[in-house]
Amino acid sequence: MNLLKQTALVLGLVSLSIGSWTLYRNWRQKIAIFFSVLCFCVAIWALSFVAYVTLGGRFSKDVHWFMNIWISPIGVSLLAQILSNEDVISRLLSWVSFAGAVILGTMITFSMGSSPLFWALVAFWPTFVVIQYFNVMIKHLISGKAVSIDFISSRKIKGFYLGLGACFLFCSFDHIPFLGYFIPSIGNLIFAVFLGFASQVISPQKLLGMEALISRFFATLILSLVITGFFALMFQYVSTTFPLFFLNSFLISFAVLVLWNPLITFFRFLGREIFRSESEMRKQQIDQFRLALLAVTDMESLMELIKKSFKLWMEASTRLVFDQKTLQLPLAVDSFFQSHRSKHETPILHRDLIQLEKDQVITAERKQELNLLIQFLDVHQSDIVFPVFQQTHVIALVFVSAHTFVDEWSVSIGFYSKIFESLQEVGPTLLRLTQIQEAKEKDRLILMGEMAAGLAHEIRNPLSAIRGAAELIDENSGPWAKVIQEEVSRLNRLVSQFLDFAYSPKDFPEKANLNHLVQTTLKAHRHSIPEMVDLQFYSKQEEIWVMIVPDHLQQILINLIQNALKAVQTCSKPRIEVEVFEFGFKVKDNGVGMDADTQSKIFHPFFTTFSDGSGLGLSICQRLIKFNAGKIEVRSTLGVGTEVIVEVPRA
Repeated sequence: MNLLKQTALVLGLVSLSIGSWTLYRNWRQKIAIFFSVLCFCVAIWALSFVAYVTLGGRFSKDVHWFMNIWISPIGVSLLAQILSNEDVISRLLSWVSFAGAVILGTMITFSMGSSPLFWALVAFWPTFVVIQYFNVMIKHLISGKAVSIDFISSRKIKGFYLGLGACFLFCSFDHIPFLGYFIPSIGNLIFAVFLGFASQVISPQKLLGMEALISRFFATLILSLVITGFFALMFQYVSTTFPLFFLNSFLISFAVLVLWNPLITFFRFLGREIFRSESEMRKQQIDQFRLALLAVTDMESLMELIKKSFKLWMEASTRLVFDQKTLQLPLAVDSFFQSHRSKHETPILHRDLIQLEKDQVITAERKQELNLLIQFLDVHQSDIVFPVFQQTHVIALVFVSAHTFVDEWSVSIGFYSKIFESLQEVGPTLLRLTQIQEAKEKDRLILMGEMAAGLAHEIRNPLSAIRGAAELIDENSGPWAKVIQEEVSRLNRLVSQFLDFAYSPKDFPEKANLNHLVQTTLKAHRHSIPEMVDLQFYSKQEEIWVMIVPDHLQQILINLIQNALKAVQTCSKPRIEVEVFEFGFKVKDNGVGMDADTQSKIFHPFFTTFSDGSGLGLSICQRLIKFNAGKIEVRSTLGVGTEVIVEVPRA
């Protein structure tokens, strides 16, 4: 009996700790709540038994049998939660076990039961949990019915079933006294171990490495032994002198606080030594990846390096997204990354972990957040997402397509953290590649500018001679003189636009009233706009101060209006609207519009859909806007019209 009492004490304390920890870490998950309640019920059941055999008394005995009854409906409900969809048998077992627990519990509370049949029902009421156990196991393993934790792995779930069956087998001997107390004592220890295993299956921990887990386990074990030793030393003083007992209690508390961090550090070092060979290999892979990043000189090489590395690390296919237009992080995804990073947790989106929490979560708000995360993964056809940060902002995402069971990566989750850390160096690499591209573009433009200056001189001299000769031709001799003059003027405009595109801007942005600049530009060029075109100007504020080169803004606006005029040529009621808003302006027309393919090419030099266009107008606008640290966006619908939105920095 003494052995049974000691193991019951161990079971009670372990189940109380596991239940408290599970509820603390996962208080919004249904399965975790049911599991925690079961742990608390088992703890009271075991500890009340210890109190009864140690101190005696009816109260502790009634509490023990009362908890023995309620283990049945709680255990049945927990196993029912494991099924994705509760079946008829599960619902029937839940209702019967609950109704019986209410009746039997009431009879125990008011001392209404005394017959052998009554106490037999009380003792074997948890049999409903055994029936539900076989129901769930048969439905899953034989019928192939999906369960909530099915994606963890069949091996771990089979271990769950095997452990629970062993608990039923050994603990049932507690109700057959003539067989002795050794087997139920072993059952108590098996039950305590099973609860620890079940807590990991039902609610796996977050992204923690094996080193951290090992260090925490051994540190806790050593501290437990230290505390046990202190209590053993002061046992003889407990009943003789209270001040000495108080002093020893203080020493125990002090030792716990002093020893915790050193023990954690020591066993973390020990954990690193245990996994040194695997860790060294992975460290070499990470180091090779980081060294290879330094040699990357273009985006294609970067993409290829990431693909090869993930193929080596986890046999997965990857995709890097860094363009802000393509990235478009939803608020839920950005909040997930930011909150995990602020908690010093590895901010990785993992489909299995999200699905696990979604199936168990109880709050509608949290479930909606998790649904948005899964939708994000579905849209990008990925299973894992690694973010790349630059300071506090996510500037790139690595989408990984590799379905993995949770227990397959939980052993090496520290490697995931190392992958995340190494990917943070992709940010500086992207910045370096951007600088290289800008330098190449600058060199190209300088060379183009030098060529343009000489070419323009060589072209304009003969054009001036041709135009002069054409002006000397008698107008009565034919229309050819006028054609020559018009074509010479068009070539002059083309050469001027080419020079505008080739030369780099040399002015600096200054504080200017955007509203005033736009109105002045429109008034100065109103004569060049046909009277049939309805030109409208709108502004909500009198003064909007921005930082921009005034000449650049005028050139941008003129180019956009010229494009709009060409677009509305075939309209019966051509209309152009220019609107100034808080941080920019937009030009809108009701012209021919553009399809998606045309919109993707409009900023390419020399691309145009107009017969008399040069294809340089929007390219010049884009360069000038970029020089002034602004943004340009084009929205167009074929047959409806086009809207160009220009944003500039506020002063």
